[in-house]
Amino acid sequence: MAAIDNQMNFAERQLVTFHLGDDEFGADIMNVKEIVRVPEITKVPNAPDYIEGACNLRGHVLPIIDGRARLNIAKKEKDENSRVLVIDVNGSATGVVVDRVSEVLRVSTQDIEEPPQIVTNMSSDYLQGVVKLEGGNRLIMLLDVIKAVKGSEATLQTHEQQIARVASDDSKQESDAGDDDQLVSFLLGHEEYAIGIMQVKEIIRVPEIMKVPNCEVYVEGVVSIRNDLLPIINLRTYFGMEYKEITDQTRVLVVDMGDFTAGIMVDKVLEVLRIHANIIQPLPKFSMQVGEQLAGVAKLNDGKRLIMLLEPKNMISVDQYHRISGLKDAIQEGDEVKTIERQIMDEEHLVTFKIGTEEYGIKIKEVQEINRMTEVTKIPRAPYYIDGIVNLRGNIIPALDLRKFFGLTEKEMTDATRIIIVDYGGVKTGIVVDAVSEVLRFERALIEIPPDILSNGVESDYVEGVGKLNDGKRMILILNLDKILKIQKIPA
Repeated sequence: MAAIDNQMNFAERQLVTFHLGDDEFGADIMNVKEIVRVPEITKVPNAPDYIEGACNLRGHVLPIIDGRARLNIAKKEKDENSRVLVIDVNGSATGVVVDRVSEVLRVSTQDIEEPPQIVTNMSSDYLQGVVKLEGGNRLIMLLDVIKAVKGSEATLQTHEQQIARVASDDSKQESDAGDDDQLVSFLLGHEEYAIGIMQVKEIIRVPEIMKVPNCEVYVEGVVSIRNDLLPIINLRTYFGMEYKEITDQTRVLVVDMGDFTAGIMVDKVLEVLRIHANIIQPLPKFSMQVGEQLAGVAKLNDGKRLIMLLEPKNMISVDQYHRISGLKDAIQEGDEVKTIERQIMDEEHLVTFKIGTEEYGIKIKEVQEINRMTEVTKIPRAPYYIDGIVNLRGNIIPALDLRKFFGLTEKEMTDATRIIIVDYGGVKTGIVVDAVSEVLRFERALIEIPPDILSNGVESDYVEGVGKLNDGKRMILILNLDKILKIQKIPA
């Protein structure tokens, strides 16, 4: 799990990460103008093998480089995951084809090391460093994209006549446009839709959704995101399409709906693209029922690619929002009436983990992050259950071994061993556990007072409750950090 606001004082870099073959790379986001799907490319005769050719990008000729060939990686056929990174090189744009784009993330400069002299399958000339994350288990090669694409512009300029035909009549039509519109495009079935990027606050994986009874059929329910209740609209159901199960590609766009924010569930997010306003045409008049929800149709690639532009502000009214979110209506549960907000308050949210065969839990609000086990420095005269101290991004944190604390048999550390960083009373402590299970949410009604004697030999004073799930077949001991962390200070 990622660090939760660790308030680092170190300098950071923001990277666009992507894959070429089995390796993950990162490029400084300041050098990446946009990310687009692979367009139709015009080949350039007698060009170096790493130059794919050129394409028309909104009336401008864009040189295209094969990222695999540039880094001496075996070529492969492009597929639906392939993307083009549009790189700004001294004011000019060059495209680099990559296998797939991963994410945009911030990394501390403390996690960047000098590149090795020899890197398998590629020259290290284009590397600025290697980013080590997750205890060194995730390596991202920091690519100097400016250096990697330099030289290609000059090569393509020598073939101006061959690529002149890229600037077709379509490009002339697009070049007359005024301001560009920047859109986030996504799929519903085989159809492509888009929303203006200024209306999209963030894009997230589908979280756990709480159902709301007696709502419109297109409402999946509500979720709690950073203490805000967010209604989730299933866009497939909204447009009367066949229901589809949630997959790894399903995403929720958190969208500004005008007077409120809502989540829109889509099949797959495709890209961020720019289009000229004059290629957006009004909807045909064959269906006025969805006319208010759609702002128009963008025709790209001579009309071969149609993108329907969604107008979120016209999807649901404020009154519908209040009814959906449950801020006014209540949920009837037996004889008890409670609002959605109260229902969320009546749930326990835990990080669960194992020590041996027993499963334990810590309240998620007390957990800052979870890391793979790192090197521990022993401390003389420390209590027996303190393994030592660890260095976490410059913070010295004691490592408490729960096995030793509970008087259980010691065990060698494995790849599954984790250290959970908790912040209790403003003091950070690392708790060493055998393995982390999951982040779990269940009703507090399922939590019972622990018995005086626990079967695993752990003192009940250290357990504040027992969560009984699956009709009692799964037991989770919820730890009382107040009791566990009231330990004597580690001697200096």
